[in-house]
Amino acid sequence: MDDKEKVKNAIKKKDGWWASLFSGPSANILLCYVADIKWITPNIVTTSSLVVCITGALFISLGLPFHLIIGAVLLQLAFVLDCLDGQLARYREQGSNFGAWYDRVTDRVKDFLIYFSIAWGHYAIYDDWTIWPLGMTSLFFVYLFDYYVNQDIKLETVVKKTELETKEKTTNRILQMIFSFGEKVYRSFPILQFKIGEQYLLASIFLIFNQTRLLFYLIITLGIFYSLYWPFATYYGKKPVS
Repeated sequence: MDDKEKVKNAIKKKDGWWASLFSGPSANILLCYVADIKWITPNIVTTSSLVVCITGALFISLGLPFHLIIGAVLLQLAFVLDCLDGQLARYREQGSNFGAWYDRVTDRVKDFLIYFSIAWGHYAIYDDWTIWPLGMTSLFFVYLFDYYVNQDIKLETVVKKTELETKEKTTNRILQMIFSFGEKVYRSFPILQFKIGEQYLLASIFLIFNQTRLLFYLIITLGIFYSLYWPFATYYGKKPVS
């Protein structure tokens, strides 16, 4: 296998919509330049993603429209680097338990930085204390999404045939409608699947248009829906598959 093919194969085979469409391919271009620079390790790339996110959060916390745009761009760069660390690890076959743990921890730190800085910036400009409960509720649902959507989706639904038939018989028409609607939303609007890439994309879009309150409303609405839909869908074996 030549180097170009090896670089291309480093892209994650199954990933979120935005990661597959933009962030993953962008990271793969960067991989061409850093793949053979020995001192650049996957953990250094992970740390770089965190540093870029911290910088973006500092701009966002200023709350001014121009700073929000800079912050939005830096969030996208942070996610590209987040994709790059995994690609670099796969390219060099350097995956490790610590690297996987470190990547997960920094992702959660970045979540906090993003939503806290958005709330701080809004409060600094508008002196609107109600943004804090909205921001922290949004952060709660983002952490919940991490399991419901990003982690739980990796688990195969295992239901015995007889058990599935019993559950289908006991599933009433209202639940069937909820399952059907939820699956249509999940499949038809990839941006609402709310994997990590989609979270960063939505945050960037709303930051660019200086609509941080609307961002929190959207996340809370999605959070309420998924927190009701996902447990029932998983129990009845109706969990949507990407």
